[in-house]
Amino acid sequence: MENAITPEGILIYIRPIIEYWYYSLIVGVFLIIAAKFVEKISIALLGFLLGINVLFPVLLNQFPQLNEWFAEPAYYQISMLVFGVIVAAVLFALYKSFVFIAGFGVVALIGYYLSDFALQFFDIQLGFNPLYITASIGIGLGILGGLISSKKSSEVISVMSIIAGSGALSAVIVGFIIRDNVDEKMTEPLYSSIFIGLFLLMVILGFVWNFKNPKKTGGGGS
Repeated sequence: MENAITPEGILIYIRPIIEYWYYSLIVGVFLIIAAKFVEKISIALLGFLLGINVLFPVLLNQFPQLNEWFAEPAYYQISMLVFGVIVAAVLFALYKSFVFIAGFGVVALIGYYLSDFALQFFDIQLGFNPLYITASIGIGLGILGGLISSKKSSEVISVMSIIAGSGALSAVIVGFIIRDNVDEKMTEPLYSSIFIGLFLLMVILGFVWNFKNPKKTGGGGS
């Protein structure tokens, strides 16, 4: 049963985080601590993390023939790093567009599912395909969400950085706890629960640090 939503499918993304923990550890700490203060660096590091831990494994999973080129661990690691740097550069150059697309996608999905739920919950009967209504609401709210996200790009990037950094650090810590047989143990309830608990704890700490900690500005305050 190969489904990207199952724990086995998630291992595709967690495995490189644990195997190359030193990259994820450094980037994860930075994303959590400095997410709100260095927006453009955060988006570049977010792209790097996305590239090496998500997009690169997906690429190899979708095109298994590429694994023959990266049979040597050194080749794999170099290619992974180059790919991560490319993704980081793209997001750094197009970060405003990225923020709009991210805001659009998230809000559009929420709008779509909420409107679909409302139609079914209130048993509203339409003389046409309800997809026209749900999709229109989703797209309309998505555009609004994208525009608001672009205006609040610093906060949006901070939230994404905190979530990504927390996920990476949680996986690294659980990897240290497990040490051996990661593929088998990571799907066990005990280690999955530890991962989720660490993730939630780091997200909370990241939000407290970035949004509750007063930031001094050069506006004449003491």
